[in-house]
Amino acid sequence: MLQRAAPRPLTRELYAARLSRQIAASAASSVGRQDRSTSLFTGPYKLRCFVVVTAEYTQRVTTSTEKGNVLEAVVGAIEGYILRTNPGLSEKTFVIESKKVINVGGVHHEIDILVTIDLGKGYKSVFIFECKNWQDPVGKNEVIIFSAKIAAAQAQHGYLVAKSFTKDAYSQAENDRRMTLSLATEHDPLTVERPFGMHFPFQSLKEVELHLMGRGNTGETVSFDIDSCNVRLLGSPINLREYTVTWGNQAAAEDANSFRSERVPEGEYERTAKVQRDFAPGELIADDLDIEHAELSVRYTLTVARPPIISHFEVKMRGRVLTFAPVRFRDDVTVQMRLIQPE
Repeated sequence: MLQRAAPRPLTRELYAARLSRQIAASAASSVGRQDRSTSLFTGPYKLRCFVVVTAEYTQRVTTSTEKGNVLEAVVGAIEGYILRTNPGLSEKTFVIESKKVINVGGVHHEIDILVTIDLGKGYKSVFIFECKNWQDPVGKNEVIIFSAKIAAAQAQHGYLVAKSFTKDAYSQAENDRRMTLSLATEHDPLTVERPFGMHFPFQSLKEVELHLMGRGNTGETVSFDIDSCNVRLLGSPINLREYTVTWGNQAAAEDANSFRSERVPEGEYERTAKVQRDFAPGELIADDLDIEHAELSVRYTLTVARPPIISHFEVKMRGRVLTFAPVRFRDDVTVQMRLIQPE
């Protein structure tokens, strides 16, 4: 039996989700096989991938709103990592909201980052963050306003994050025990050495060829339709196309992992791989034929990306984040990576 299966086009969301998983796994596995490494990021870290909503991107961040958004994204990434790696929490027990507007007594307050932790049985903890990516020091007036936001949000604690504060700001903050002034340091991305020679490989299937052989194969060729073939694996019906494409992705991932992507320039590389599986009697049945052996050939494209670092922030006592430039893998999907390390 011989059948070719062209992978069906994925939706933007599914494609982006697969990109995120593959890039994170590939980048993590490549750390141990670099020709050269640095000590910028040591210990636990998280590579986070996400879809960039806007199709166009500029490395020039000029307006105060754009600058504030950059710092907010950094703080949000760090706090999300801290919460997700806390053994006592799960994705269902906390919510992180950006630019949350609350109304208290008819007065609206915009919270840069609002974190709500569900402790169970009606108990909740609220933490808020205000990010001021200013060149000038943040003064006492901003501290007073933020203190009012802490009270309005009924937050257990609030963090005002900025590059520097005036002496009056520090003095004013001492009047509110629920407040912490956190220093953020922005490094020049052009002077930051790429950690571990970081790069991002991703494989995309082009064609999968499946060859099934019956038990005690006599050389007889039996044709079948991959979409209508009645197939049972371990007694349960399966979709042969989905099984073939899943196996093809696994084969491509294994082959890509053996490819020394850290030694080649960024670009696209056409690759092929062949794998096989043996089945016990009655394990795989296709149209009443007992399958003994399966061979799979895949043709795929391996994309190696080395996006430049566009920002590097450290937030004292919280962590640091490297942000890489977005990479477009498809006309409608652009992915951006952040490397996060909590303190």
